[in-house]
Amino acid sequence: MNEYQKMIKESMENRDKLTRKQYKQIKNLYKEAAKDLKIKSDKARKGSLTERWAKDYRKAVKSEISQVNKILFKQILDNIVKSANLAAGIQLNFFNLVDKKYKLNMSKSFTNMFSKVPNDAVEELIKGNIYKDGRGLSKRIWWTGNKVNGDIDKIIQKGIVEKKSAIELAQDLQTYVNPDMQKEWNWKKVYPGTSKTVDYNAQRLARTSISHAYTLALLRSCERNPFITKIRWHSVFAPGRTCALCRDRDGQEYLLADCPLDHPNGLCYQEPLLDYDLAEIGSRLGDWVSGSNDSMLDKWFNKYGDYFD
Repeated sequence: MNEYQKMIKESMENRDKLTRKQYKQIKNLYKEAAKDLKIKSDKARKGSLTERWAKDYRKAVKSEISQVNKILFKQILDNIVKSANLAAGIQLNFFNLVDKKYKLNMSKSFTNMFSKVPNDAVEELIKGNIYKDGRGLSKRIWWTGNKVNGDIDKIIQKGIVEKKSAIELAQDLQTYVNPDMQKEWNWKKVYPGTSKTVDYNAQRLARTSISHAYTLALLRSCERNPFITKIRWHSVFAPGRTCALCRDRDGQEYLLADCPLDHPNGLCYQEPLLDYDLAEIGSRLGDWVSGSNDSMLDKWFNKYGDYFD
């Protein structure tokens, strides 16, 4: 494995760590919400469920979910920025390696050239410009919260119809909101149309956002590397997780402009391919810096020359 491939591997490993960290963060968010709801429900008296109590408790649950969504937005935003920086860092680290090894004295220029890539990629994601439906991050989190609130309404409505006690309904709602609580095997029959895992959509959104931020920043940074024209797709082949589309894409090479984003909840990753080896790139850049003609690098300079000292 050469130095460039090691950079890619390390970047991917750090992205995986970030994804696992986000998974725990979301779990903890909902667990804390469930704790707060338990404190409120402990005040409920045993006996028949009253409409007023149900209305008040519904308001309390939805307030908790609203707080979860606000924190969720900040957490995902923070993590997609980190993900984008990891991806853009591959090309910056590579150019700094070339700069040091071949004494080009261009380190500041390379830093300037890649500095805005992560933020630009994140902005694309937040605005939703990359998606057909045009929905950005805040709208997707709003949709996730609406799904949870819809489930809560269904649980409360059924509790009223079945004349459950306030305690019983509160326990069901806490079971729904706490991702660590084991739900009865017939949960979907008892509450049809509700999610068995409250944090599923939030986890799916977070994982997809981290993946897409990484890929976008990877592509945008590769566009600034004149020695890269293609990306190779790698599928993970996780048991029961790899779809036919991902199997077909594995090993395929895409031009930068044609590389697709992974589907939601995807585990695939992309490898930027250098058209030349390190020695040739270093020698070519060195000659160009010294004044030799190179039409490809001249074109590159004309496009990104504002970043050069």
